[in-house]
Amino acid sequence: MASWDEYAAHWDDSAAVRAYANGAFESLASLAEAIGFDLTGATTCDFGCGTGLLTERLASRCAHIDAVDTSSAMLEELGSKIDRQRWDHVRLLEWLPATPQRYDLIVCSSVLSFVKDYPALVKTLVTHLGAGGLFVQWDWELDPEDDESHGLTSTAIHQTLQEAGLETVAVGIGFEATADGDTMRPLMGSGRRAS
Repeated sequence: MASWDEYAAHWDDSAAVRAYANGAFESLASLAEAIGFDLTGATTCDFGCGTGLLTERLASRCAHIDAVDTSSAMLEELGSKIDRQRWDHVRLLEWLPATPQRYDLIVCSSVLSFVKDYPALVKTLVTHLGAGGLFVQWDWELDPEDDESHGLTSTAIHQTLQEAGLETVAVGIGFEATADGDTMRPLMGSGRRAS
């Protein structure tokens, strides 16, 4: 697979990528309303932010966002948006802060199925979540019968979030969106850190 840097300049041109970001944000807003979680004023980490399509949607609601990505080219694209929009509350990071930040919300949109050690990373992310904080991820569903399938199973997500110490864990289809003739139905996993 090519480096993520190679995709950065044209990432936002994809209708599917934009539809995924819209679906992720809308499903997050619905979840937040359902569980009484106030997005307004939340200190947020968008982990694996890419060019910031989800970050853009969060920027109008959240008090502070750390947009984290290991791809410098993706961060450069997001940096241009930050400059244009004058978002002084969005900070770019190549990795999590050395001292655990106490985020109210951590989101991971289509990123965790690509990491080497999914359970270990989730445990690390949860250490950065404040008491009562909300963790939400969206990822493709793995079809164990299909050798070409990529993603995570709902069982793996549920187990990983529980083992990381999150409560009220839920996993299901996050949203359904159609782009370029294909329908996307990614899984959404969520949980809260104990208050």
